[in-house]
Amino acid sequence: MARIRPWYLDAMTDLIFTGGPIVTVAPGDPEAEALAVTGGVITAVGRTADVMPLRTRWTRVADLAGRALLPGFVEPHGHPVSVALCLAPPSVDVRPFTVPTAAEVVDRTRAALDAAAPGEPLMFYGIDVLLQNGLERPTKDRLDAIAPRNPVVVLSNSGHSAWGNSAMLALAGITRDTPAPPGSEIVLGPDGEPTGEVRETPAVVRMTSPVAEAARSTILDRLRWSYARHAAAGLTTVAELGFNPAFDPALAALAAEPGCPIRVRAYEVGTPENAADPAHLAPPRPSADAAYARIGMKVWADGTPWHGDIATTFPYLDTDATRRLGLGPCHQGGMNHPPERLAELAAAYTRQGWQLACHVHGDVSADAVLDAYERARPLAPAGWRPRMEHCGALRPDQFARAASLGVTASLFIQHVYYWGDVLMDDLFGSEHGARWMSARSALDAGLRVSLHNDGQCSPADPIGNIATAVNRRTRITGRVLAPEQRLTVDEALRAQTIDAAWQLHLDDAVGSLEPGKRADLVVVSGNPRAVPPEALYDLRVEATYYSGRATFAA
Repeated sequence: MARIRPWYLDAMTDLIFTGGPIVTVAPGDPEAEALAVTGGVITAVGRTADVMPLRTRWTRVADLAGRALLPGFVEPHGHPVSVALCLAPPSVDVRPFTVPTAAEVVDRTRAALDAAAPGEPLMFYGIDVLLQNGLERPTKDRLDAIAPRNPVVVLSNSGHSAWGNSAMLALAGITRDTPAPPGSEIVLGPDGEPTGEVRETPAVVRMTSPVAEAARSTILDRLRWSYARHAAAGLTTVAELGFNPAFDPALAALAAEPGCPIRVRAYEVGTPENAADPAHLAPPRPSADAAYARIGMKVWADGTPWHGDIATTFPYLDTDATRRLGLGPCHQGGMNHPPERLAELAAAYTRQGWQLACHVHGDVSADAVLDAYERARPLAPAGWRPRMEHCGALRPDQFARAASLGVTASLFIQHVYYWGDVLMDDLFGSEHGARWMSARSALDAGLRVSLHNDGQCSPADPIGNIATAVNRRTRITGRVLAPEQRLTVDEALRAQTIDAAWQLHLDDAVGSLEPGKRADLVVVSGNPRAVPPEALYDLRVEATYYSGRATFAA
């Protein structure tokens, strides 16, 4: 017969972990022997001899058997909604991590089109002409030829470009006379008609709106699928960087479910309309008990290095790869907004009380972002933590200026692993490609940095982020880029836990294993502080706990 826990034992220990290293990421002792959980909160961390006396007959003891217990990982720049829309079935995953060759992309595309009902809108997410050798960028005419029965949209892996066939353009209401949303482009051909390509987030959202509308009836199931993938990666807190308020009811409903596996913090897509709205005010800052909350605004200063639309002081190389991208000799990209407009948006959202996150890769764009933050700073409330996202080409002096302004940075460190060889050989050469994502320069400047996977743009893999930050090894050739930019294991762990939580104003409750904090935990196959740096890539998530409740078990 099941034993029912009496009410008077609610303050007694539910769970004790022992039998493996407890990596605390906390001041003082970096490792402990045991950890106790009561009511979803950590109540003791220390020696086994001190923690085990808290055990009652109702307490479950988890033997780690040599595995390591870490704080639950924090994804400070994710896209759980986009993962749900772009990767959950019936959307088709054609990213280079899933289908590495052009032939496999074609085969998977044809199979999905053959299986689809006539008229069903289809999304194919993740092509990358730099990694999937031989793959050509789509055009409206090519998509019309392979998909005569269905509206089809194909997204680049970065999410910054999309291509639609004629049927999808019609459904999305995109014609030669359609004005591009601010900060984006609808590409027209010499005849003045849409080529099928749109660039940057506002226009991509417009192009994909028919698929999003078709997914509305299944959005909860898609989000559950997305959340489960995040939990399987050891994530307990995930930020949604580019939130469409239309999904607010779904996210709120999922947060209310008893089995919700992750905590979500959302940053809304910044538009001129919400910047000008005096009623568009930030709510009071939520506690970690809220499984879902809106906390910030997101703007894009520039685009992506993979399409040539980041503003840099240095040019792209003239290579076969850059020519395939349609870039001319000595190409240098531009910004999505003029610097003055960027400053206006930063001031508006700061005045409204929102935390601002700004996508920026190019060093020219970074100067404009820092100028905007400097102008907005007098308007800032207490605890101002404006963010710079990705930060591919930023220089040491720019990180130093960011630190002086109270700005923080989140690094898409897996650019080094997946695209490091492309950055070196195809796009920028050794001088600029090797220093991409200069994590050490950021830390040495005094910044608290985080690491992220950018939602669907690379596999959710916090352990991989830590491994790359420590090793800076590329996936294709295995060479090491700018070894002087490597982090220590402890620094990389902080960037994926407590410092990421700090960026989200959650460091008082999550991100380290300390009494009084939420029991957000991840069990890892080995201790990252004890294995050789190269072996970090081999570690695996074996279990995840959100507020003491198991959300994933390998």
